Amino acid sequence: MNESSSGLQGRPFYFDDHEVGAEHAAGSYAVTAQQIIEFARQWDPQPWHIDEVAAKASHFGGLTACSAHIFSIFCITSQRWQSGVVQQAVAGLGFDEMRMHKPVYAGDTLRCFSMVDTARLSRSRPGCGVVIYHTYLVNQHDERVFSIKASTLMARDPARSG
Repeated sequence: MNESSSGLQGRPFYFDDHEVGAEHAAGSYAVTAQQIIEFARQWDPQPWHIDEVAAKASHFGGLTACSAHIFSIFCITSQRWQSGVVQQAVAGLGFDEMRMHKPVYAGDTLRCFSMVDTARLSRSRPGCGVVIYHTYLVNQHDERVFSIKASTLMARDPARSG
């Protein structure tokens, strides 16, 4: 079962709260065959994404999620830190080094982890900082299936940045 969105509950987590090297456990996501097929029918209708029989006969040996679907799972799970804090993100700035390490199969449960790679004050927005996260998804066997570096513009804590 997929986690439900917690909305805006929890303590605000500002740029000022980030520590380089800190790792944050985030959300998890159960991948179903129905989701894989529905997503791929619209965005990547390859046989190994939309047809279970063809997928079994493919080099993957089973129904797999397409890369756009996996990226979407990263997007939702990376926002759900298990600590319950609410990240004070202003804007996504970009993504680098996106890699698909292993296929994601129907029935996999993915867990997300984000490590603070770098954090610096914004040169153009004094009330903000830029945080680069190295984020990855692992399956139920603790195998890394996806990784990415994500740059985010984060609000500074008004009480501390005065």
